[in-house]
Amino acid sequence: MNKSEAIKGWVRRLRNEGVLDLLLVLWIIMTIGALSVYLLDYTNPNRQITNPFDAFYWAWVTMTTVGFGDMVPQGVPARIAASIMMFASMALISFFTATISSIFVARKIRENKGLVKIVDKNHYVICGWNDLADELLEALIQQLEGTNTGIVLVNELTEEEIDRWRSQFKSRDLGFVRGDFTQDEVLEKANITQAEAVLILPNLIKITAAEADEKTALAVYSIKALAPKVKVYAYLVHHENRANLRRANADGIIVADEYGPFLGATQLHNPGIPAFLNELLDSDHHHLHTLSIPREFVGKPYGDLVEHMFSQEGLTVLGLHMEEKSAGLGEFLSADSGDYLDQFIAAKLKAAGKSMQEEQKVKVRINPDREYVLNENETMIVLR
Repeated sequence: MNKSEAIKGWVRRLRNEGVLDLLLVLWIIMTIGALSVYLLDYTNPNRQITNPFDAFYWAWVTMTTVGFGDMVPQGVPARIAASIMMFASMALISFFTATISSIFVARKIRENKGLVKIVDKNHYVICGWNDLADELLEALIQQLEGTNTGIVLVNELTEEEIDRWRSQFKSRDLGFVRGDFTQDEVLEKANITQAEAVLILPNLIKITAAEADEKTALAVYSIKALAPKVKVYAYLVHHENRANLRRANADGIIVADEYGPFLGATQLHNPGIPAFLNELLDSDHHHLHTLSIPREFVGKPYGDLVEHMFSQEGLTVLGLHMEEKSAGLGEFLSADSGDYLDQFIAAKLKAAGKSMQEEQKVKVRINPDREYVLNENETMIVLR
């Protein structure tokens, strides 16, 4: 939603609440009062309101209860007209102020209930909630420190729980949408089509782990249908459900405690490695970063980049990251066209769980050969 649409929405809201009608009535009263005082005092030799501009100025100052007293009606008829105008405007302005206040109070209540559409763009959306979500949210807020990137939570938490998070992170404006994140109307309230990325957590508040994975897959399908270009990352409880998320075109899959067995075995044989990884991933210190490769190093050996970053920036390059998009069959086939062969192939692919959309592949090269030639689409992963 752009600014013009937001303004139009507010104008419609003000019209529906009768605020614009009140403004029109106030303007009519001010006009009648100003002209009445001007005409009734026109023949008074001691008049202070000598022209229509002064009359409107006096009426505006009087209606707003400022009352400078630099000019006042002199004759009795003019003062009676002024008194009537004051009484009418005072009542209407009080009503106007109360109406405006009620609109803002009602909006704040709706925001706290998660019923207001999000207008942020390029924001992160976190769908679902579980016991680890609070730590994840805290780590994300720390990593976004100093940026204007918004965070929107989509779940079924109570108002008290959301208020607790908002009070804990006063420096970060947390958006909130209450509802089932598999429903299109809820996702649209979170402005999912304008989001930078979405993270889906196993929603373990009311359902089992198996049901949570099914709901996660359904949410990925829903989001990709509404916003195919938005990156969607999802947590799974059971690793055997990976195939469902791959069919749903999830951009990244994270399996809960996937590396637990490896770290447990490594702790016995190489006890320094788990401790190193814990320190490396400590969210309080921000050791790992991704940076764009300087343009002058594109097309040059990886070793040159490593030496430059360490000697000039004090950073250790650990590897490279690149996201590739492969063309989907949808670019060549159209199930909506009149070609029956295209429709047949599209139907068979859909039945087999294959996607016709373009797929995104993430490639990571850890410490590649020093002679490896750098690509302009790559990003370096550095240790600070």
